[in-house]
Amino acid sequence: MDFFEAVVLGIIQGIAEWLPISSEAMVTLAGKFLFSVEYKEALGTAIWLHSGTTLSALIYFRNDVIALVKSIFHGNQSLLFFLAIATLSTSISAIPLLLLAFSIELPDVLSTLFIGIFLIVISYLQRNKNLPEPDENLTSKKAAICGIVQGLAVLPGMSRSGLTVAALLSQKFSLKESLRLSFLMSIPVTGGIQIFLPLVSDGFVITAPMVVGSLVACAVGLLTIKSLMEFAQRISFVRATFALGVIVIILAAALAL
Repeated sequence: MDFFEAVVLGIIQGIAEWLPISSEAMVTLAGKFLFSVEYKEALGTAIWLHSGTTLSALIYFRNDVIALVKSIFHGNQSLLFFLAIATLSTSISAIPLLLLAFSIELPDVLSTLFIGIFLIVISYLQRNKNLPEPDENLTSKKAAICGIVQGLAVLPGMSRSGLTVAALLSQKFSLKESLRLSFLMSIPVTGGIQIFLPLVSDGFVITAPMVVGSLVACAVGLLTIKSLMEFAQRISFVRATFALGVIVIILAAALAL
């Protein structure tokens, strides 16, 4: 992978990670169809680029992270416990699925079709975002549910942001708080998954282009987070997600010909 390819994939990661579309799937598809990268290499690159968007979340939510560290010793620990339980729950579902993602490769047509259908399903699930009576108590049950759901995102086609935001919304969190919690939940999980990447991906090596791609993902991710948080009450992801799903399904049909 050269620097140009890494920059392009980094831009895709920086945008897609925070939207209700699968950044892992988008980067994997782009690597395969734009640059003819083999599936396992493309998937490994997609997972590695999460290091950049994890850094962007750390930078944007640095005040929250500092407050979390301070809460270990004193203060309100409800958010700390919520994120801890969510992270542990994520590992329960994510680790075996991560091994599965690298051991089983779906044919291009099937994997692409699945991604397109899933995007349309996500757009349908997110069609109603106004919750009548928000209940934003950070309970252990809510954390466990969101964590298990987040773990599903290691599979290509699964949107971590889309899944977790949908799970949080379904538990009566506001859209803005759902986005904030979803972004904070991503930090320990996507950071920790980098440790397992060399173990499950044979021959994975961090190269200079990949480092550049990660930095690009960080910069673009910061801009994307800022935009989403500023317009959380007004932005509708539904039409864009639906349209992207249709495009991906058309791509699957083209591959079948």
